[in-house]
Amino acid sequence: MLTPAIQEGLTLLLLLILALAVYTDLRRHKIPNWLTFGGLSIGLIAAYLVSLPSVQVGAALKGALAGLLVFLPFFLSGGMGAGDVKLMAAIGSFIGPMSVFISACLALIAGGCIALLMIIRSGEVLSLYRRYLVIISTRTFIPAEAGSVASRRFPFSLSIAVGTLVHLGLSGQLEFNHLSAQIGYQLQMLGVVS
Repeated sequence: MLTPAIQEGLTLLLLLILALAVYTDLRRHKIPNWLTFGGLSIGLIAAYLVSLPSVQVGAALKGALAGLLVFLPFFLSGGMGAGDVKLMAAIGSFIGPMSVFISACLALIAGGCIALLMIIRSGEVLSLYRRYLVIISTRTFIPAEAGSVASRRFPFSLSIAVGTLVHLGLSGQLEFNHLSAQIGYQLQMLGVVS
């Protein structure tokens, strides 16, 4: 069993990985391998070091595999980048298989909402509706016009972060009671607060 301080520290590391992924994805439209593989390594090493290795490492490996498999079909069909799939695997190494599956489902919902907002904001709702109506009726793919909202890159790491944060928040894993108490105590010892 993880102590509250260790669990909160691992959650903070996961939040840092998510923040860096969103930042790089928004700026460069790419999630770097050093971040995804580094996150996966940290998750697996932490699982090995902080608890019974046979229990925690197994859950971390299953979580990484579940994170990889849940988005792999989207990558193989061309609808998602490899960085998004690797990011979900790294997240899975921290939170385990069931939590990564729930986070992925919430990420897909968040992604749909973000995409809908992008479409509405662009003013291209009617043209997209017509395009997809033709695609469905003719069963022929029609590529998006250059410059249209459908041709823009979509930083899905933002959706992954939202889905993961919602799941962690609903499951009570974003409460940092132990760390905040420790920080308060240290500040009192230093005389910064009374």
